[in-house]
Amino acid sequence: MMNRNFTFGRMWTMNSRHERNGNQISAALGIICAQGSKRTYSKGEIIYQPGDLDSAIYYIRSGKIKLAYLDESGRKLTLSILGENELFGEMALIGERKRTLLAQALEEVSIYEIDERRFLDLVERKPELALDIIGLFGRRTREIERKLEDLVFKDISTRLSRQLLKLVKEHGQETKNGTQIDFKITHKELADLIGSARENTTSALNRLAKEGILDKRRYRIIIKDEEKLKQLGGNL
Repeated sequence: MMNRNFTFGRMWTMNSRHERNGNQISAALGIICAQGSKRTYSKGEIIYQPGDLDSAIYYIRSGKIKLAYLDESGRKLTLSILGENELFGEMALIGERKRTLLAQALEEVSIYEIDERRFLDLVERKPELALDIIGLFGRRTREIERKLEDLVFKDISTRLSRQLLKLVKEHGQETKNGTQIDFKITHKELADLIGSARENTTSALNRLAKEGILDKRRYRIIIKDEEKLKQLGGNL
């Protein structure tokens, strides 16, 4: 247990230009999640999909996953991209055992999977951790509200700028050339994040690159002028 505490404590300070982002859970809650079974998923592998019956809570030890909504025609809207120290599948905690979203690995990902009942039993021993869970639900609700606001009221260029700022905030790494989003992302994946066609997203990205705001190569994006991007995207 001492080693596990040390490991989780170190994880907050690794590989990021920012403090722990709002979706990441506390070290204490992470230790509880790590009482579950460890699973590894390959890039592109589906963790769960709409309609699956599943009462597990998932905690990301390393790697990235995406959560997406699929409509009946197969169109996809990616709601969020989650990384290490983040929790998903939390709707099982309020009795929602039928999955409504797609959870898919963006890269190789290591996950702890813990049954909802066992998770709650462990949390009950430390009631103060309930505040972490309440906070998580609140942040996720606000994220969905912001996503809807952007889809309804913002044009594609603004939505893209705001999404890039969010990715930089949550997954940014400083380099000598700017701030790099620390995972590979395709134009189609970006399009799914902002509710746009791939072609329109590519055009908007090319404009940002031409203006010197970003650099893109081999599925990597480096933000070179974050202030200009903020002017285009506004406050998050």
